[in-house]
Amino acid sequence: MNAPNFGRPTRAPTLLAAFGVGGLFALGTVAGCPADPPKPAAKTERFEAVAAPEVKKDAVDAFCDTHDESDKAPTFNWPKVDGEIPKHDGWMWVNAWATWCGPCVGEMPMLMRWKDKLATEGVAFTLAFLSLDSTAADVTKWSTAHPGIPVGLRIADFGLLKDWLPSNGLNTSASIPLQFFIDKQDKIRCTRMGAISEPDYSTVKQILSR
Repeated sequence: MNAPNFGRPTRAPTLLAAFGVGGLFALGTVAGCPADPPKPAAKTERFEAVAAPEVKKDAVDAFCDTHDESDKAPTFNWPKVDGEIPKHDGWMWVNAWATWCGPCVGEMPMLMRWKDKLATEGVAFTLAFLSLDSTAADVTKWSTAHPGIPVGLRIADFGLLKDWLPSNGLNTSASIPLQFFIDKQDKIRCTRMGAISEPDYSTVKQILSR
């Protein structure tokens, strides 16, 4: 099992900047990709821990923030969602995004294109989008302006993030988009925080081919 990477700088804006009163999250605490852009926030590390940067062994380790091929890999937990959780008999890629996050919406067409291309190369998987928007109206408005891009499911309550992120092995300061690569036993084999780009295609293919 490879240990989580503590040393690389954050690829994308911090998802949750802080707890609100009583430990509850508020949408106003989201830094980096709000609907009304805030002042630039200081860069933060993905995990609050003291550890030396790990020397990565291969492209998958370098791509993933957490990478676990063992039997002890964590099981993916869905939050309560608006909609029906997709079933899968093979690999599933869950992309957590939000309409107010530029890197999130910017990569969605590419992910859909990759899914079709990988299918032609014999790598089939389920691609599931999970919106972290606070209201269904936000998603509906965005979807109307972006026809042809599936929005998928939406977290039923933004406040659920404070429990959902740790349940999947992430710190509450995780950044979005979040990429979860889950095998057919629902084991999380790779988690990546932040957007991906065209050069990552071969690594993603490697992960989903295992």
